[in-house]
Amino acid sequence: MSKNKTFIKIVVIFSLIIILFGSFFHFVQQISDMNTQKILNHLEDVGKETANIYNLKFKSLQNVIVSTAEILGRVDHSDDEIGNILDTVAQGQELFQRIWYIDKDKTLHNYKKDIILEDHSSYIDEVFNGHTGFTNPLTSLYDNKSSVVIVYTPIYKNNQVVGGLAGIVEVNNESHDYIYNDVFNDEAYVFATSADGQIISKIKNNNTLYFGDNYFDFLNNNVYFMNSNYKSILHNIQKNQSGFASYRYKNDERMIYYTPVKINNWYIFNIISNDIIDDLNDQMNGETLKLILEIIFVFVVMLFILIRYFIKINKMNEETNNQLRTSNKKIEMILKQTSDRIFEYDIDNDSLILDAWNDYPKIILNSFLSNLHNYNFVSKEHEKLLKEKFHEIINNKDKIVFDAKLPYISRDDETWFHVSMIYVNQNKRLIGTLRNSTTEMNEYNLLLQDQMFKNSIYSNALFMFAVNLKSQKVVIYQENGIYHNVIDVQYENSFLKSFVEEAAEKDRERVAKFFSQENVQNIYHHNGKRTIEFRTWKADKNRYEWVKFRIQFERQSSNNELLMIAYSNDINDEKSRQLEYEYKAQRDGLTGLYNRQTFNQFVDDYLKDKKSVSDYCAYMIVDLDNFKSINDSLGHSTGDEVIQKVATLLESICFNSGYVGRFGGDEFVIFLYAQESYAEIENKARDIIRRIEGIKMDSIHDITASIGITFVTDEKHHRILFDKSDQALYVSKKSGKCRYYVYVNEK
Repeated sequence: MSKNKTFIKIVVIFSLIIILFGSFFHFVQQISDMNTQKILNHLEDVGKETANIYNLKFKSLQNVIVSTAEILGRVDHSDDEIGNILDTVAQGQELFQRIWYIDKDKTLHNYKKDIILEDHSSYIDEVFNGHTGFTNPLTSLYDNKSSVVIVYTPIYKNNQVVGGLAGIVEVNNESHDYIYNDVFNDEAYVFATSADGQIISKIKNNNTLYFGDNYFDFLNNNVYFMNSNYKSILHNIQKNQSGFASYRYKNDERMIYYTPVKINNWYIFNIISNDIIDDLNDQMNGETLKLILEIIFVFVVMLFILIRYFIKINKMNEETNNQLRTSNKKIEMILKQTSDRIFEYDIDNDSLILDAWNDYPKIILNSFLSNLHNYNFVSKEHEKLLKEKFHEIINNKDKIVFDAKLPYISRDDETWFHVSMIYVNQNKRLIGTLRNSTTEMNEYNLLLQDQMFKNSIYSNALFMFAVNLKSQKVVIYQENGIYHNVIDVQYENSFLKSFVEEAAEKDRERVAKFFSQENVQNIYHHNGKRTIEFRTWKADKNRYEWVKFRIQFERQSSNNELLMIAYSNDINDEKSRQLEYEYKAQRDGLTGLYNRQTFNQFVDDYLKDKKSVSDYCAYMIVDLDNFKSINDSLGHSTGDEVIQKVATLLESICFNSGYVGRFGGDEFVIFLYAQESYAEIENKARDIIRRIEGIKMDSIHDITASIGITFVTDEKHHRILFDKSDQALYVSKKSGKCRYYVYVNEK
């Protein structure tokens, strides 16, 4: 019997080993297949990239030829000039052997030696038909050896073809300049062929996988295809499609990826030996095996650590449970000594357990929070509050107190209870007490409301709230003359957040800071009163309006607790008038630009705060030339229209980069700040002059302007800048007008 058990154990262990090794080799095979696919994907990606680069290089040469043709077509050039232009372009683009000029007689010139090429003349007809393109490879007529591709384009004058250009590009079989090769450490073989298989370019490789001049002939006559055939490759090429193929040549197996270049149906062929794929797979499989063994080792170590950890945890849990049972007994004894009603809340089961109290029996309320309304446990006005408090303590796992009316406990709707709860982490329960607080709550609220109504300012306020600074709770609030009962929410955490969100976005940071607990305490310790003006949302009017909030403090005589009282008044009409007056006081009546006083103040304020010497600034005076003649000839209304158009133009040019003002008549001033350079400032001056010239009121009067400029260095007052710019303006006017002049320090 013992021998049988031993035999069974051996069989089981042996079976497990076989299964383990079988799974391992299956996994390695899957990894190998994945690696092979990754290699082929990489071969495809590089093939497409090679085709794109090949296309881009030839297209860039085409763009050079086309641009040169456009230059020659704009104006007439002498033969020497044409020759120099073509030589310069050919030398600048090292890939051009030379560039020929085709005259209207279809004769080619290189201006070193005239050449008539009968057998290359087919593309010349294309040129005079208005076509731009590439020839297939041709044998160079200069050495009768090298292979060339000709890039051709017509030359137009007055929309007529008057000639053309032909760029000669040498594409010998080993042209690295045209072919991108970044596959498997340059061990791939890359060919560029024409549509009929003629080799255009190829990567030089000592261990070549090809011989001859036509790659299609090589594939058709010398190789054995394993997963496709020669005809299928030609079929895909005729349809301008990409694809893979594998073949055997001599003793080597190879993989091809072919893809179109999108020029004359040229194609790129990327070829690798299967030996390369096998070597990479072996390398990756070795790394994979190493990684698996490392993972197994780490897993065993972690398993050992976890086993020891769980043994320790179980021991600690047993000790903790013993302590918990002792603590629960202590809590039970303490709770039994209080006169308040005790309750427990089971979080997982959502059940409330009310212990027996006086003549009331023990009660269990299942689905308590989800069925709260049906139980009529809490008054309707406090139903939301109770749910929020329960969720708050469950989430924060702390303790909490609040007051609410509980008709289920008192059997009436006006009895207040002081609710105190604590979270018991060990068994995910809440334990709490209920104490009747009706008397103190009624006295407190009556006293508070009496105080509010004594002050007519409060009762007439748009909005008012009071905060108990000791408990940091909002105890009362009034909105539009309607008083609400105690809401008992934390002031800074919830109430203030929602209050600030009602303010306009630009005012929110300022409002939040003003009403913060820290600032309220600061107000109390100083003068005890403070006001703030801001815009707040009016839902009934669907807009923001200005309000003025006041803060003051009152101490309750009953309990000597301090209240912060904040109340608001409507100042929207008053504020709107004030802002309108301020705007008009700062602006020129005709143009809306800054007036002299406001402009000068802005400049002085900026100069006072200017810290960086790299902050390029300038002061400009813009004065219209001969403006009096416009007023005299066309009338003052037309003159005013010109002034307004110039003002609008200057504001658009200097938007967010300067101040623009009008000092009177046709005199404008500009202060540019935070410019990138003095050159940028001068560019703006030129732009102003050019665009003012573009203003036309009639066919007779030209509108121009002269400008005086001072670059700001260490000046600290607007008067200095104005005087220097005025001197520069005088020079500009004296020099002929319609120009600008930059002040130069004569020292």
